[in-house]
Amino acid sequence: MTNRTGTTPGLWLPGALPPARDPRTHDGKAVVVRIVAGVLLVPLLMIDMFFVGLSPMATDSCGPDNCSDALNQSLIAAPVFWLAAVVMLLVTWGLPARPRFRAARGWLAVASGVSGLATIAILANLPTG
Repeated sequence: MTNRTGTTPGLWLPGALPPARDPRTHDGKAVVVRIVAGVLLVPLLMIDMFFVGLSPMATDSCGPDNCSDALNQSLIAAPVFWLAAVVMLLVTWGLPARPRFRAARGWLAVASGVSGLATIAILANLPTG
């Protein structure tokens, strides 16, 4: 379908300005949540990953086959919580900047932080082998 100028409606032409964002369909505060979540959580997740990488050394005294079930479960749970935090942070960034996703974006950012802190809590309280 073309209009009287011979172009398709809604087609962006080189040199033309992009269409203005409609305030009813664009959430201007989305970038704030994304930046705050990124600034706070990326360093936390890097610290988490450092400790997740060091955590298998907790099995040095008992060997991987003779450790307690509580220690093995903690060593399995920590990377799962870390990965969940990373996925939730990426989904926070990936959600469209629409007002209907504002609550989901905020809750995902908070849940990502909780999951990152849970990773530290799990690794700080590893049971003895």
